[in-house]
Amino acid sequence: TIDVPSLFVGGKSDWGVYQTPGQFERMPKTVCTNMVGCDLLDGAGHWGQQEQPERVSELLLDFLRHNAPMQQQR
Repeated sequence: TIDVPSLFVGGKSDWGVYQTPGQFERMPKTVCTNMVGCDLLDGAGHWGQQEQPERVSELLLDFLRHNAPMQQQR
């Protein structure tokens, strides 16, 4: 399992999300035990990072702001 904070970003039009019925819904319970976010992008398919780079960047930066370990003060 993936037990660290995780984020799933995919396209609503990506067939892979729906390939095995129910698997997407089970993912937070069986694979990513600390999934803190799941975003399916409207108007995007398999290449969401290329189809909507600004939105993917926003989601990643927000995830890192809220889930990255705090750096030690020097």
